[in-house]
Amino acid sequence: MKPPIKLNPRAGWQGWCPGWVGMMDPENGRIAAFLQEEAARLAGGARVLDAGAGTRPYAEYFSRQKYESCDMPGGFYKQQHDFECFLHAIPQPDNSYDAIINTQVLEHVPDPLAVMRELNRVLKPGGRLLLTVPFTAPLHAEPWNFFQFTHYGIAELARQSNFEVAACEKMGGAFWALGKRLPEAFRKWLKQYDPTRAKKRGQSLTRSIVMTLLLFVPWLICYPISGYVFRPLCYWLDRLDIEKSFTLGYTIVLVKKSAA
Repeated sequence: MKPPIKLNPRAGWQGWCPGWVGMMDPENGRIAAFLQEEAARLAGGARVLDAGAGTRPYAEYFSRQKYESCDMPGGFYKQQHDFECFLHAIPQPDNSYDAIINTQVLEHVPDPLAVMRELNRVLKPGGRLLLTVPFTAPLHAEPWNFFQFTHYGIAELARQSNFEVAACEKMGGAFWALGKRLPEAFRKWLKQYDPTRAKKRGQSLTRSIVMTLLLFVPWLICYPISGYVFRPLCYWLDRLDIEKSFTLGYTIVLVKKSAA
């Protein structure tokens, strides 16, 4: 039987004083720290592609490298990129890049294996794919939201696309997940009954107004407490969750094998 994939036991932990972003949003704080760590490992002048870069939030981390970005044609953002494409058909020659960044993107493609194989194609042998994927996340960017991933699934995709798993780390456990999702649940209390959007949603304007009035005071109490007291507390409480089977997601480093 094939041995299970080895996980980094740190599980996203960013130390006792992770800063405001680390406490308020450990998931994105960990992704940012992950990419900073990996950027420091890459040689200066290495050619890096941010595949599905969105607003290019991590470009500054790769200032020592030759950073390029791409996103799908007519994407969700107006950000300018070096080129546009769908990730199963990247218009670059084989073995073009030393590293590829792909953060919170793989869940939005209908054929993850085809994308993984294409990313492998444009990577140089020994090149690194810096990947992050969600495991517990709400529906978002609909209808372009197809999958959630486990580390077992990523290992299988890696095997089928000529990658070796160099590192894999969970992003926290149940408390991080609870701390992130509970404030979102309270925020959506009012958002789903927004009277200004009632007609567009096919909702009764009267009902939307009544529900907004009924929920406003509970929201005024619950949302700030869950968002600004409970959520940062969950950063430290997560140390009590040893198994972390209810993780937010994973940061993964995959290395292209020399030969298929």
